[in-house]
Amino acid sequence: MLQVVVHEKGGRTQRFNFEGDSFSVGRDEDNDLVLDRPNVSKHHLRLRRRQGKIEVLDLSSTNGTYVNGRIVAPNDPRVVQRSDRIYLGDFILMLEGDDPAIRPLSRGAIKVSDDAGGDRVQAIAEPPDAPLLSGPEDSVITSAAKVASAGVESTYLDRLADRIIKTMLENIGALDPTRGESLTEEREAEARRMVVGLIERMQELGELEDGVDVAALRDRILRELLETGPLGPLLVDDDVMEIQVVGGGYLRVLRQGAKAPALTQARFSGGRALALAIRRLAKAWGFWSEGAQVLEGKVDGGFYMYALLPPSHANEPVLSLRRTKTDASTLETLVQEGVLSQDMREVLRAAATGRRRVLICASGGTNLDRFMSAVVGEIPENLRVACISDTGRLGAGRKGWVQLRRMSDPADGVGLSDALGVVLRGGVDLVVSQRCRHEDAAAVLDAIAGAAGGAIVSMWGIDSAHAMWRLAGLSTVAAGAIQNLTVSLARSLDLLVRLANGVSGEPMQVVEIVEPRVTGSDEIVHMPIFRAIRGPDGTTSFQPTGTVPSFVQDLGDLGITLPPRLFKA
Repeated sequence: MLQVVVHEKGGRTQRFNFEGDSFSVGRDEDNDLVLDRPNVSKHHLRLRRRQGKIEVLDLSSTNGTYVNGRIVAPNDPRVVQRSDRIYLGDFILMLEGDDPAIRPLSRGAIKVSDDAGGDRVQAIAEPPDAPLLSGPEDSVITSAAKVASAGVESTYLDRLADRIIKTMLENIGALDPTRGESLTEEREAEARRMVVGLIERMQELGELEDGVDVAALRDRILRELLETGPLGPLLVDDDVMEIQVVGGGYLRVLRQGAKAPALTQARFSGGRALALAIRRLAKAWGFWSEGAQVLEGKVDGGFYMYALLPPSHANEPVLSLRRTKTDASTLETLVQEGVLSQDMREVLRAAATGRRRVLICASGGTNLDRFMSAVVGEIPENLRVACISDTGRLGAGRKGWVQLRRMSDPADGVGLSDALGVVLRGGVDLVVSQRCRHEDAAAVLDAIAGAAGGAIVSMWGIDSAHAMWRLAGLSTVAAGAIQNLTVSLARSLDLLVRLANGVSGEPMQVVEIVEPRVTGSDEIVHMPIFRAIRGPDGTTSFQPTGTVPSFVQDLGDLGITLPPRLFKA
């Protein structure tokens, strides 16, 4: 059976049987399908069978006939298949049914010649039987607003490229870096030959329209399969500061000196290709975790990656890349960048060395993980430290330290809370939790309360009060206990560090360091120690308030001295 599906923009969808070798469409009554609209010609187009295929022929119509957004020249027939869209006037036509003339390429065999003259048989991915825009049973296209208007460049090549990428990943597992297989030179050469073979097969089946640049399509697919697609040139461009992309949308690029990202003409063929690039970057830099949907970490070109993979709240992969000036292995690097002052660094370094209890809160688009990595760089090597992070990479390279992964792995037989309990009972000088979450919040509170010598904890919060309240809330399900836990937390903490966008527009800055104190009536008072101040000339300075934190005397008992000048207002 072969049917012509007719969708009127803003109207309903209908189906008509195509039973002979010809099916005419137009405004006059002698057509097989009558569309009585002014922008449809009397005899607009004809669908016909020819050599086992279906062709559309424009009959010199006034307003033209378009296939997938490309005009069909009069008397120059165009082969159409399932899911192709034929535009005429206010109507969109599509073909459906099980007729061999429009049957999609099924999963079968395709021969790919190798250098020795032999042939290998590979499977080819089957395109979806249903149109890409499907709706209820009584309709094919749910909304004409989702369909590109006639004359708009078609994205059908994206769909073909996605099918080829899917086929390649199914046949050559080493193309997916997360599968643990090595992509040898032989396998890469095989992949290149196979892509060529798949494209040639599509040409034989008439799936590639005349005029398509086959070499460009091949190169685009190979860049997405073997490299990082359109990201490659941007990652090595020193002028690029940010890259943003969602699915198959156009990349947005912020260049040095520009105030806002600019929309480029570069894009991935679709979400599958973008997700592959994200996984490749994460795997290469050691922070890929099986099943991870949120990925953050340093990647090529000095960029820091923030990525979201489906299935998630977003229906497509989301990627943001931000270039950092340098690797921040210690706070000294961030001092040079104006994130904090040298005096503030001395205080934080003394707190880390003296195993104090520090809570770092961040808001806005700040790079909290980079700041935490710099803080960890200030911790002496000889301390017994347990580092908790999503990937288990925080503190990597420090011998004798325990790195704990927050993201679960199918092979994990022990929960994070149980693992932390064992580590704490074994004795720990310092617990470090990067972006503390529910999984480790209770153990972190135990560490702050005395189960460990000290703790350095980071989390998202708009200010120090909000961060304490959030940490207390993460560790309990009893709403009435949060206030009491927050007060207890304030009594235990030595410092609160607030990280945000700078007072003069800097991308990241320690805008305030405070000491929480609790009054006799259990009121929490936040005593500022340092503040970032914007001067009349627009420059930022870090000024002490004159308050000396209480733990300074305890540090003196450990032989760690902080000069009084650091706190002098």
